[in-house]
Amino acid sequence: MNNKDLSAAMAHQTPQQISHMQSAAEALLACYAELAADKSHLLSEILDDSVPRQWAHYPDDDVIDHAGGYQFFYHSHSPEDRDATAEHGHFHVFARQDVHGTGVDPNAEQEFLKRLNGELPADANTIHLLCVALDAKGVPTALFTVNRWVTGDHLLSAETTLRLLSGFSVHTQHELRISKWLTALLALFRPQIEQLLMERDKALWKLAEKRRKSGLLEDKSVELLSSIPIDIDLQINWLFSDENTTGH
Repeated sequence: MNNKDLSAAMAHQTPQQISHMQSAAEALLACYAELAADKSHLLSEILDDSVPRQWAHYPDDDVIDHAGGYQFFYHSHSPEDRDATAEHGHFHVFARQDVHGTGVDPNAEQEFLKRLNGELPADANTIHLLCVALDAKGVPTALFTVNRWVTGDHLLSAETTLRLLSGFSVHTQHELRISKWLTALLALFRPQIEQLLMERDKALWKLAEKRRKSGLLEDKSVELLSSIPIDIDLQINWLFSDENTTGH
């Protein structure tokens, strides 16, 4: 997303959303200041300074906020599947069905699945929201979405997924710093996330139109659905520019 696209996306944000993003930017910078003061890596809480094993979850049983209804884990793919020079690994972010499922409009989501010739996954306890890619320094480089078979969880429409992400917050006894960082990051990049999810749905609809049978969401030849590069410095510089600090 270049400056022109960013400005257009930001223009749709309300003053309250802009203010929320500015608060998230301050929280994110505070996280990095703490890491710098401790001479620590962002992933040290979950990796224990070890090299991640390919495909393994970090932590093993995910970071789960049962009360708030969100969770995430980090992992790395094999070099054959991901360019290690561009991506060290990524977070998978979820909402929990037991907490947030009752707030989902079943009729709207049935229509969403119907348009994709899809069916509800069996016994899925979580809703996959998005992925956050990191480089080896722990700097986020991109947001992306994947097809449902990748995690086997519920995949909901862009509108519902964005609403769930807008409330994302994780409070646990462990992984406090990384949870606070991820919460701030997702709030900071709300305009990109909105665009990302709309592009995901458009990609799915386009693929569904080309096939008259079910199985798109389980088609392993379709993995990456949408991706948007992100830049913390660019986002914060724009967010605190004169047009936002005086215009909102």
